[in-house]
Amino acid sequence: MKPKHGFFLFVSSCIPGCGQMYQGYMKRGTSLMMIFFGLFAVSVFLQIGALAVFMVPVWLYAFFDSYNLRSRIADGFPPADEMLFGLSDMDSAKAAALFRKRHSLIGWGLVALGCWTFYTLLTDWLFEFLGQFFYDTWWLHRILVYDVPRLVLTVAIIALGIWFIRGPKPTGSEIPPFVPPTEPEEDTADPSEEACHEAQ
Repeated sequence: MKPKHGFFLFVSSCIPGCGQMYQGYMKRGTSLMMIFFGLFAVSVFLQIGALAVFMVPVWLYAFFDSYNLRSRIADGFPPADEMLFGLSDMDSAKAAALFRKRHSLIGWGLVALGCWTFYTLLTDWLFEFLGQFFYDTWWLHRILVYDVPRLVLTVAIIALGIWFIRGPKPTGSEIPPFVPPTEPEEDTADPSEEACHEAQ
């Protein structure tokens, strides 16, 4: 693997994840791009400008990480292409076991996505119908299209945070039951009897 040099590396490094992809690190670049644009999407949808501040350290890390990869490749010690979040340590068997264990969570996510799509269609039909009778419906449009989804997502984030704080319920199998130590039995035999047996 030859190190990349020049103007194209600088231009690609300005976009989080692209500098890694330009050097052949697709998994690493995809991870950084998902983090950066995921923060952007959430901050825009929830209209929380302070959340976009976290995009700056992600961008800086991605920029300097691309040049760090180039220097390591030039030194002859290229790192392995791995996903962030620890997903590279997960083989197909572990991934299948995780999906089986979290199938209900994935199912609820699909249900939420379907409900969101259905809600969007209903609001479009509703305002198309109301537009024929009322002229000023912008306030209702803002409440139903922007405020209600933001409120639902905020409640979901709070609930997910509480779920992570509480952690998994104890099953009782992790800590073994307490068993008091048993004292060794004392030898109650009469020493005079032992002496008689030895004499015989």
